[in-house]
Amino acid sequence: MKNKFKFKLDSVLKLRAEKTNEAKGELQTILKKRIEKEEEIDSIKDSLIKHSKSRSQHKKLETIQAFYHHKDALNHKLKQLSYELENLKDIENLKRDKYNSALKEEKVMEKLKDKKYNEYVAEINRLEQNELDDIAIRQYIRKVSNA
Repeated sequence: MKNKFKFKLDSVLKLRAEKTNEAKGELQTILKKRIEKEEEIDSIKDSLIKHSKSRSQHKKLETIQAFYHHKDALNHKLKQLSYELENLKDIENLKRDKYNSALKEEKVMEKLKDKKYNEYVAEINRLEQNELDDIAIRQYIRKVSNA
């Protein structure tokens, strides 16, 4: 009488869980890249600050020119990294949206599975109650017919 609960859409649920895990991995990867880019930007900013503090030590024209060329190169690199960081933030937002969407789809399937399981349990309980009622009726009929 008791058959085991089987969710017909279990394969879809597994696919959605895999999709969620994949999206989570992509998001983690892009977060790691963004953090590395931010650290690289901070490093260049620190270099610029140190470079500006050492500016007064240079006396020769060549060293002063080299100093300004180096400063320009650092500023150019900083602008380039800032642009790359903005691109990474845009990609991160897209990946986050993809992950949230996949997570929402997975939760919908899990709720459906829970609902189907609750219906299954209710049906089993109803069938058991019917059996118990039948047994009680038979015992009552036997008792009444014997009396």
